[in-house]
Amino acid sequence: MADNKYIKAVANKQWKKLAKLATAKDVDTVVAVAEACGTGRSEEPYNILVDLLASPDKNVKLAAIRGLGNLRYDLSSQATRLHWLAERLPEGSDDVQAAISDALADLRGAKK
Repeated sequence: MADNKYIKAVANKQWKKLAKLATAKDVDTVVAVAEACGTGRSEEPYNILVDLLASPDKNVKLAAIRGLGNLRYDLSSQATRLHWLAERLPEGSDDVQAAISDALADLRGAKK
């Protein structure tokens, strides 16, 4: 679960602060920021999450995927980005593929 201070930063639209925290060396901080961005409803948290998809750290990547599944900004674009990622996963990325499937299911549920 995302740290309350990061959820408040999303609610207060402190995008520069969150974007900077998303580049922190502490993986736990970056994961918490990604989870908090999933509570957003605008382009800025979407951009932060998309940037985090490129992280080499699996925990960060998984948090970004979950965040995109929870975010309610541009559902079509979010789904397209997740499909694009799924097509480029290396062999043995079953947990990442499962997270993508779950996120896509969340997005489909949001469209109803």
